[in-house]
Amino acid sequence: MTNKELFDFAYNFLLSKKGVSKELIEKHFKPEQSKPQDLNALYKRLCDTAQNRQMSANVIGKSIGGIDNLKSLLFDFNPILVANEYGKADSSRLLERIVSELNPIGKIRTTPRSIWPQYCITLIDSAHFLRGFENSEAFYTWADFFANNEKAKPALPLLISIEIRGIGFPLACDFLKEVGYTNFGKPDTYIKKIFSALKLIDSEEKSTLKQDYEAFKAIDKIAQESKVSSFVVDKIFWLIGSGKFYETGFKIGRNSKEFLDEVIKKESM
Repeated sequence: MTNKELFDFAYNFLLSKKGVSKELIEKHFKPEQSKPQDLNALYKRLCDTAQNRQMSANVIGKSIGGIDNLKSLLFDFNPILVANEYGKADSSRLLERIVSELNPIGKIRTTPRSIWPQYCITLIDSAHFLRGFENSEAFYTWADFFANNEKAKPALPLLISIEIRGIGFPLACDFLKEVGYTNFGKPDTYIKKIFSALKLIDSEEKSTLKQDYEAFKAIDKIAQESKVSSFVVDKIFWLIGSGKFYETGFKIGRNSKEFLDEVIKKESM
């Protein structure tokens, strides 16, 4: 099965599910934002992205009634003011303010590797990272330098992941694709599971970063041969894996195993 045949098969697999239409699928083919024109919007997107780490949204966003409620502590998501207020070692102070002023639901674990302390580190690192740009245009000029060069492109999420603790390579890709860089896909767990079973990436690879990189490149290759964006490829395989059509709230359940079984059946015919 060629990459284009695989993409078409995946698309049609989704269409075969009860309640799924072409219109429903394609509602998910646009990023949440298209190069927002201020640093505040980019910072808020990073705050949203950070809570996607290991299902942290259930601990963070839901416990405070949504990420928007952080605006009172993050100067309306102004990264420059946040960076001026909090040094990179001030994550405990930020967490103390979140607990006292937003009163999150549930137990707040404060050990260094717990979700809330890690999230506060990411909030502060993200602010310091964006403070390095005069405005959003300066950020896009920097990002475009890498994003518009196929060989240099993987360096962009890698650099972001180095600058911001808690934003690994996949989450950096997620941030980029959701602010308008549709030539990026996110090598998340659903996609890597499917690609590994299809031998598009090396399932024996011990390095998580190397496996992320292989999945990233596989998304690009499928996109190029199918004449669609990497964003679209990402969404098709993510929807199969997660079963969550988040734009409408419709769910079909996780379908990775059934999809892989169908691919095997197709290839054996």
